[in-house]
Amino acid sequence: MSHAAGEECLQQAGQDDGELSVEERERRRARNEMIYAMDDALADIRQRSYEGKLTRTSRWKKMAFQPKGMDARAFEEQMLLYIEQHDHAEDAPAIGKLTAPRPLKVQLGDRQITDEEELPDLDVSDIVLIYGKKGIYLYSKALMSHSYAHALYQTAEDSDIATFVDVVRSESRVYPRPVAADIFMNVPYLWPVSKTLDVYEQVKSSGAFADICMTRTSRGEAYFYSNLYLSDAQGKALAEWYGVERGMNP
Repeated sequence: MSHAAGEECLQQAGQDDGELSVEERERRRARNEMIYAMDDALADIRQRSYEGKLTRTSRWKKMAFQPKGMDARAFEEQMLLYIEQHDHAEDAPAIGKLTAPRPLKVQLGDRQITDEEELPDLDVSDIVLIYGKKGIYLYSKALMSHSYAHALYQTAEDSDIATFVDVVRSESRVYPRPVAADIFMNVPYLWPVSKTLDVYEQVKSSGAFADICMTRTSRGEAYFYSNLYLSDAQGKALAEWYGVERGMNP
């Protein structure tokens, strides 16, 4: 839902003619409480994405986002169902510029909503869901890149091989470029070069990732690439450019 559409829905809220039944009034009150709770949870996801953090659904219980009287597990299930059933972002690199929607409470300002009014649906078009073995992760595609989100995800799942392969393939496919071994020394990996080389040896010995290759520059620095996206000649030439020649040609 666009910001304009959301504002229009807010303006139309409460304009239904006729007296509401007790049941309908209660339904609207309960729905509005759920919308407010989900709005808080979405604002938290976006803030954490801005700070470079993924959000696991288990956090919602810790933060007690659920409406009063609702079980935390029930809130988690309904929140996920809501995102899944509404237009949300794909787990893929962004195309074009995305903007994170404003929280509903910001849109409302000082306006007070009665039980007779019905709040509009929330905009989740920037929210990405990642289903892992250890949990379900969410982030705002408008505030965190796909590649960084997946680096955090693989780290959270404690899979060094999956992390390494995902990064190498993504860099080779998207940019395209090989990955220097010392890249993994940075956040969120914090691997010494010796560990990166060890993980590469595990990748090769597994036999499951035949596309992952290593080359060395004229200075002996290790670079990795996927031959699904870069030929051996391209991988070697680009490694030499990034590792040696670029520094000589500022």
